[in-house]
Amino acid sequence: MIGGEAERYLAKVCSALNSHDVDYIVVGGAAVSHYGYNRPSGIGNYKENLKVDLDFWYKPSIENYLKILDALDDLEVDTSELRNLVFDKDRTFLKIPHRDFHTDFLPTMEGLNSFKASKGKTEAIDIGGVILPVIAYDDLILNKQAVDRKIDQSDINELDKIRKGKRHKRGI
Repeated sequence: MIGGEAERYLAKVCSALNSHDVDYIVVGGAAVSHYGYNRPSGIGNYKENLKVDLDFWYKPSIENYLKILDALDDLEVDTSELRNLVFDKDRTFLKIPHRDFHTDFLPTMEGLNSFKASKGKTEAIDIGGVILPVIAYDDLILNKQAVDRKIDQSDINELDKIRKGKRHKRGI
């Protein structure tokens, strides 16, 4: 479960995305937390004092990309250079540093073939009145298996324990 600061940042970003009708799915550490295993995400990866790394899979279309940029404008991110990029539906990954957190926007997810299919299986959750779509458990596991880093293996093991009722509570 995400709590405190991370939950506030997630709600803030998702509120901006929702206000611009961005088609996205919450993935990564926030999704892992939703399914009951709360672990640090992003600490030390980009900035020494970074506390939260939020990952989003977005529908890879130019229209949706432009909506993301509009949402980032609302979050006080300078998008002028991003608006000049040549959009590529398979390669336009965005790594956006914010003062206290970091966001990644991914056009593809390893191990998963279709954004549309995965979006149809998401779990809608409510954080302080902000509704956000979280990747389905089975899709999260498929992605973690395909990426296969040590942290992904650990996530799979911990989530498997939770699924078998051995520990943790579910929910962000």
